[in-house]
Amino acid sequence: MKNYNIMDNPFKKLNEPPKEVPIELKKKVMDDVASFKFFMDMGSLFSFNYAQTVEAFFKKKKENN
Repeated sequence: MKNYNIMDNPFKKLNEPPKEVPIELKKKVMDDVASFKFFMDMGSLFSFNYAQTVEAFFKKKKENN
């Protein structure tokens, strides 16, 4: 592993070809993304859309009366 100096210009490294990421790391990242998406979806069911659900419920109730 190279030890880089803080004063090295990272933009000079943009022309270097990208390196392949290990399969294990790709899998871990994709699993983490899937977990995060799952928790976001679950959160939206119980909190983010709560106000919209209550509002829709009362609108329907008024229409029925």
